[in-house]
This record gives sequence, C-alpha cells and structure tokens, in this order.
Amino acid sequence: MTTATDLPPLPERVVILLFGNGAVKRTNDYAYQMARRGVRVQAVVADGQGWRRAPSLHPSVEVYSLAGPENRQPLLWLYETLVERAPAAVLRRLDGKVPGAGFARRAHRKAAGFCRRNLFWKVYRPLRHQALRAIALRRLGRLDIGDADHVVCPDPAAVPLAWSIAKRHPRPVVTRALHYGPYRSHPVTAPIEPWDTDLHGKEDRPPYQPL
Repeated sequence: MTTATDLPPLPERVVILLFGNGAVKRTNDYAYQMARRGVRVQAVVADGQGWRRAPSLHPSVEVYSLAGPENRQPLLWLYETLVERAPAAVLRRLDGKVPGAGFARRAHRKAAGFCRRNLFWKVYRPLRHQALRAIALRRLGRLDIGDADHVVCPDPAAVPLAWSIAKRHPRPVVTRALHYGPYRSHPVTAPIEPWDTDLHGKEDRPPYQPL
C-alpha cells in the first residue's frame, strides 16, 4: 500500500498577480525559466476590462480569470448595458430596416468608444485595483494561495491584493520581482524551447479558467 511518505513531493508553486497586461511579456520569460525547472506557475488575471490586446501567456502557465465577477459589478454592468450593449443591440436590429440606422450604428460605436476611453476609464481606473482586490480575496481560497511558495506581483495595480495576501498568509514569499534567483539552483528537468509571445496570436490563446 502506498503511504504519504512514498508519494513524490508536489512541485513548488508560484502564483502571479496580473491586473493589467503591461507585465505579460516579462511574466512569460519568468514562466519559461520556471517551467524548465519543474516549478508550477499559476496566474490570476483581471481580463474583464482592457485585456483584448494582451499577449498570450506562456502555455505552461495555469491562468485563472476574474473577468466574470468583475463584469458583474453593478455599476460596471449598468454602464455597459445602458451605454454600449443595449443601444448597439437596438441599432443592429434596425440596420437595413430604417433609413439612417447604419449611420447611427457607426456613430454610436465611435461615441461609445470615446466615452469608454475618456469618461469610463477616468472614473473606473483609480478604483479598479481596490474593487479587484475585494473580488480576488473572496476567490483565492480556491487556489490554496496560503500553500503557495511564492506570490509575485509585477503589476502595480495588484499591489493592494499582494499586501493583503502577505498579511493573511505567512507561508508564501510575496514579492514584486519577476526573477528566478531563488530557483536558479534547481536542475533543469524539462529542457523546453523558448516561447516567443510575438509568434503566437491571441486566437491561439486557450480559454482561461474562471475563478
């Protein structure tokens, strides 16, 4: 009979916090070095807003998404419904049936884009990191975040969440540095080839796991 002492140890685990896409390429370089050394890498991403242009994450990374709960926030849902989705749906149905509906549809698309860039983001961006912090803290238990070895926060917007994790969980080393120094001495167990983000389009990105 196999006992607990006979089982191989679980791989060391790193959790990366990404609320924006500015650190994705650095994260991929880091994940590549981790994957070669058999270290398990998970990423918590806030892909509900402003993530469309994000490069694909390294295929070795287990990606968990906060998009669903972020987009269900009452004020955010109300804004998108009243300003973007509902008018677009009405104009789409009228297109080809009512004179000028096509022009109105294009005008609405431009106006909605202008409002999102110049009004919505100016109000929401300063508040987003705290809203996401509260959302993530209610869900990170599903990842057993307290048993991770490292929590890495390369994204300034995720710093409040990282601080909360450090206060609540003594085990993981919480850091902002994406460097593999603590794992440099680990032997390379999987000599995988480097992975170029620029060569992999967003259409190749597998679906994220909802958190």
